Amino acid sequence: MRLRWVGVLDRYVLKQWLTTFLLSAVGVPTVAVIIDLSERFGRLSDRNIPVQQILLGEAFLFPSKMAILVPAAVLFATVFTLNGMGRHSELTAVQGGGISFYRLILPMLLLAALAVPADYELQELASYSTTRQKELHHEKSSGLDYDRTSFAFASPKTGWTWAIEYLLKTPGKVMGVIGDDGRSAAGVRWTIHADSGIWNASTHTWSLRHGATNMFSDSGVLASLRFRSLRQKDFTDTPAEMMQASKNAEEMTTAELKAYLDRLAASGAHAGTLSVELPLKYAVPVACLVVALFGAPLAITNARAGAAIGLAIALGTTLAYLTGTQIMKAIGGKEMLSPILAAWSMNAVFLVLAVILLARVRS
Repeated sequence: MRLRWVGVLDRYVLKQWLTTFLLSAVGVPTVAVIIDLSERFGRLSDRNIPVQQILLGEAFLFPSKMAILVPAAVLFATVFTLNGMGRHSELTAVQGGGISFYRLILPMLLLAALAVPADYELQELASYSTTRQKELHHEKSSGLDYDRTSFAFASPKTGWTWAIEYLLKTPGKVMGVIGDDGRSAAGVRWTIHADSGIWNASTHTWSLRHGATNMFSDSGVLASLRFRSLRQKDFTDTPAEMMQASKNAEEMTTAELKAYLDRLAASGAHAGTLSVELPLKYAVPVACLVVALFGAPLAITNARAGAAIGLAIALGTTLAYLTGTQIMKAIGGKEMLSPILAAWSMNAVFLVLAVILLARVRS
């Protein structure tokens, strides 16, 4: 018996898979947001945050919850679809009709593959929504309402890193400025030291006062120039931009995180677990396909098992993947393993297991 490309069985499998996937990918994050709201509502209200602002902040939390759970939703959909077919003897009927197990799961694998770019884009959206949620709940300042003291600012525009003792947004004044270009040409780099600086809104530059600029290499200072006033063409970041507090990895897009890690490397700073977060932004979406390959043969290990077995398989796999990812992130952050290897290790483990299980399936 030959099966058409999109036949009755394909449509049946796709319907069952998509129903479970949508319920998991939308329903579970919704429950998670509601639970989070119930836990935090009283605390946020006590801080005099308006109810409308609290609810809007929780709505912005939804994309990040969903991005984390999309691979789990793919796994749930795959396991429950095949588990249900096994309980109702549909798998026996399909194989009796001459259709292989691999052909049966092909529509599910195609949907799992489509979930990979979808989850990646959802992660990118979550980086913006997470920042907005923290601002609405006053967990993170928008950077527009207070002066800032004793901080470092890595310019995303120029690559310079600035250490600033005090910044007044109005009238745009900095005190105690140290700048490092973070670049090296033939082992040479530049630094700037200044007592203060004034922001010029018309020219979009800072006028630094009473300091010195130095050119040096590993062998020592090559040149030094003192100044009363200096307009540095690479120092164009506005006071409002410099007011922005630092972001966590979940609040940065892939491009922003990569640029931030490049600036840390240029300044000689240790990135820690952030070095693993970048490859994880690719590894987690790819997990959608990996867990589908792993869950499909595992779901038919006992074809007539009840729904509780399917739930145990899905939850156990999800817990193992997430726990393993956190462990490998810590190992990679301590440089005991390369960041790329640490980020992709769990995908590699589950892919190997998936290949073994698929090879053992009686198709």
